[in-house]
Amino acid sequence: MTKFLLLIGLVWFVWWAWRKSCTARSTIRPPTEELEAERMVQCAHCGVNQPVSESILANDRYYCCVAHLREAQSDGT
Repeated sequence: MTKFLLLIGLVWFVWWAWRKSCTARSTIRPPTEELEAERMVQCAHCGVNQPVSESILANDRYYCCVAHLREAQSDGT
């Protein structure tokens, strides 16, 4: 009877240790690279918003594409 209780206790301990290690692994998350939000600007021609890195800067104004830059330059001339 003592061997049986000891076996049950050992099985329970192994199960408990396994569960604890599984929950510990799931709560630890690898560090992710935190990205900052990029500043958005508005196209001076059509008004569409887009990130600064994707826009074209000319004459202190932002444009969404070369075609809108050309149209703005031709309208101003």
